[in-house]
Amino acid sequence: MLDNTPLDVLLVVAGALVVLGVLVDALMTTLSVSAGAGPLTSRVVGVCWRVAVRRHRQDDESSFLTGVGSVLLVGTVLTWVLLLWTGWALVLAGSGSVVDSTTRVPAGAADVVYFTGFTLFTLGTGDFVAHDPEWREVTALASFCGLFIVTLAITYLISVVSAVVSRRALAVQIHALGDTAPEMVARAWVGDRFSDMFEQQLIGLLPAVATSAEQHLAYPALDYFHSSRPALAAPTAVAQLDEALTVLTHGVPETERPDANALRPLRYALSRYLSAAADSGWPRDVEPPPAPSLETLREAGVPLVATEILRAALDAEADRRVRLHRLVLSDGWSWPVP
Repeated sequence: MLDNTPLDVLLVVAGALVVLGVLVDALMTTLSVSAGAGPLTSRVVGVCWRVAVRRHRQDDESSFLTGVGSVLLVGTVLTWVLLLWTGWALVLAGSGSVVDSTTRVPAGAADVVYFTGFTLFTLGTGDFVAHDPEWREVTALASFCGLFIVTLAITYLISVVSAVVSRRALAVQIHALGDTAPEMVARAWVGDRFSDMFEQQLIGLLPAVATSAEQHLAYPALDYFHSSRPALAAPTAVAQLDEALTVLTHGVPETERPDANALRPLRYALSRYLSAAADSGWPRDVEPPPAPSLETLREAGVPLVATEILRAALDAEADRRVRLHRLVLSDGWSWPVP
């Protein structure tokens, strides 16, 4: 450092803290498979999403909320890049070692910002250099840092897009069984029993639900991708599938239910999904959703337990059903009217 003034030291320390903060946030967001997003991303992006959802008319098929996820995802990456650029610019400005490569005149503030950008994202043009040997090593570290973050961000973008496609595919698979829980159960009844094919379909959903749950932990940005149609919305599909399993488990006599080996593992995977995607605590003050209508099931001839027994079972599942309701509301949808 050419001039070890208090301001220079302050710039270097402030810049180093900004760089460290960006690295921590980016690494936690992109590489942590169980801790969710980094502190900066989770707070800022979460607030932006909540504002967007409040402005969105639930069940509106406009494209407003559909594009918010992409904007927030790209905005997150650009924020990392800009903060990284700012942090390293402060560090190099405080060092006072950036000079014109020809005249050896110290670089001005704008030249330092220019030099920092070239150092982080390209090999540079050579018109400015770090004069002191130790700061040349620091610029090499900055160059590696920029390459690392940009590569990490691009990889993350591609992975999130792939996960969004997988989530929509899961929604399509579930909605193929029915749009609501009673419809799923009624379609599976074939007159005197539940279809064997229905059991196979439930078993087939297990890996897709489990994968989607883990993707939510690995890529928290999935929470901010809203589908323009309910048939492509995984949160509403998962909620109705879980309600269908609740009806099958508690509303149908044990002798008439599908095989427990088809129901229990899928129920467990759905619990994992809820833990990953519905535990944000927002929106608050959510009540359990309306109980599923049984009229469709009675018309289809599905054997049912007494209404009081099912109602008591739904009351016992109130906490789980609140999380399901929160999952649907936080994605910009409303619970289907029974």
